[in-house]
Amino acid sequence: MTFNINTTRALIALSFCCYLPLVVASESIPAEHDDTKTPAITNAEPSYRFYGEMGVGGYTALEGDYKGKYEDGTYIEGGVEGQYGHWFGLIYGEGWTVQADHDGNAWVPDHGWGGFEGGINRFWGGYRTDDKTEIILSLHNDSSLDDLQYWADFTPEFGYELPNTRDIATAVKVQNLSGDFRYSIIATPAGHTDEDKAWLHFGKYDRYSDKYIYPAMANGYIQYDFMKDVTWMGGTEITDGTGQLFVTGILTPNFGARVWHHTGRGEGLGNPGTETGAMVSAMYEAFKGFYLSTAYSYAQHNLDNDPDTTTSYAQFGIWYEYGGGKFATAFDSRFNLGNSTDDSDNKIFLMQYYYWGH
Repeated sequence: MTFNINTTRALIALSFCCYLPLVVASESIPAEHDDTKTPAITNAEPSYRFYGEMGVGGYTALEGDYKGKYEDGTYIEGGVEGQYGHWFGLIYGEGWTVQADHDGNAWVPDHGWGGFEGGINRFWGGYRTDDKTEIILSLHNDSSLDDLQYWADFTPEFGYELPNTRDIATAVKVQNLSGDFRYSIIATPAGHTDEDKAWLHFGKYDRYSDKYIYPAMANGYIQYDFMKDVTWMGGTEITDGTGQLFVTGILTPNFGARVWHHTGRGEGLGNPGTETGAMVSAMYEAFKGFYLSTAYSYAQHNLDNDPDTTTSYAQFGIWYEYGGGKFATAFDSRFNLGNSTDDSDNKIFLMQYYYWGH
């Protein structure tokens, strides 16, 4: 892609971001791709909810060595949620296919199916007080900031991932997600689980448990609705030896923006340095259940051991929900811009979802 073409795409995306909040009614409700709230108490009797989702589809590169080749993203997940009075809990698992070539190399586009990777990613229980404060103990859980991974991001797939700790094992989480002022905080010791210690293995390509290797950390956020349909958020993460993250942003029904700075992860855990970034995103409901979205993401990586890099890309996506919320079709596209040193290919994404039990 030339600089001129990419610049044009960026200007179109940015003008779309600025225009959409002006033409959309404030009553419009964006698609909820990730609802992390625990169920409301309805009675004192034991109640259970089986739910989950499945996605079939994946990615295609528009350039580079894998141009036009299919990269699988198929997955399935599900679990059971229960409550009894003030007590509640969840066990939830996930898994996805692994592509592999004829030489046994995993995660290679346009080759055969090589196996399956998965495990239990949420396993916790908690107590909810009368004022809706929740105290949760977990063996596997999302961190508080990971609960907000899609906050201020209306795009279906390629939105920038904040550099915070995600899946964690033993932890304590305290939160209150009701009212105009909400908060969540979680703390966990260092995680040492790796695939060799996993209770369940899906084969030689399964490295699912390796994601539970992380330093001791605590992260959390506060949110405040300071006027109707306008929310401010501030969050932070403190780690043992890999720096701190600071993030803040604003969210309305059709526009979101966030900025962040991490003092120790220039490009993830494996490459120290600093990262400073911003993302703006907008959404428009063209008709019931049919959402158009666009976004621009930028991150500057000042690395300790390598030359500095820049990530800069624009997106346009579609999210269509139908069948009473049981089905959704998603399309997303990512185009690196002229100021980006990211060597990833421009891509498109297409996925068909099915939801049950919600």
